[in-house]
Amino acid sequence: MDATIKTYLDGIKDCGTGRFEMHRVLRQHHHVPPRPVADVRLDGGRLCLDFVNTIHDRYALEVEDYLQQLQRFLEWCIRAGALHSDDNVHAPRSARQRAALMREVEGLRDHLHALFAARIDDVRAPADAVRGLDRWVHRAWAGQSLGADGRLHWRKDVRDARLPLKRIVLDALDLLGSTPASRLRRCANTSSCGWLFLDTSKNQRRRWCAMETCGTIDKIRRYRHGSREARARRDGLRG
Repeated sequence: MDATIKTYLDGIKDCGTGRFEMHRVLRQHHHVPPRPVADVRLDGGRLCLDFVNTIHDRYALEVEDYLQQLQRFLEWCIRAGALHSDDNVHAPRSARQRAALMREVEGLRDHLHALFAARIDDVRAPADAVRGLDRWVHRAWAGQSLGADGRLHWRKDVRDARLPLKRIVLDALDLLGSTPASRLRRCANTSSCGWLFLDTSKNQRRRWCAMETCGTIDKIRRYRHGSREARARRDGLRG
């Protein structure tokens, strides 16, 4: 990890209990303690989808929010590739600034989920989500300038903790503009999971966010259901 980013994260850790409070997503769910960021799966196939999937089991009663505080958000950005080792980002130091940033993180995540879900369900996207993404897109474009190499580069004055959000936004814009709707999928475990993914399989029949998780759970469920039915048939024959 780059020394600047490590110092940045360590500085947040050392702010003290009185100066830094965990910022939680306000939802009508019970929140469970999140797992270590290193254990978070990245199964979406795109940066923007992995960002949306930082709500674990979106439809469950107990929700695990991977990005419950600024430190975790930055660690996840490094893990997912939204923050690079040479970015030299600047940390928001005050509690008010950190809380404002986390509200932006949650707001963008909700807007992107609404936009992708609308694309999957073939319905009109919510107007507030469209406006929200449009504002972020313009912020991202405004933060870039053309270099002597003919490529766009992030300006030094925008290299702050919002930089990974701008990368996520531009990835979402590319996904929405270049990817057929049929390739954007929702995990078939709609009773709890709700994760989204880009189906790049050869036959385009991927159903699960990952076979190792929701796919395996479904296999176990079907096996147990089949076993119960078999026992019921045997009991019926005996009766």
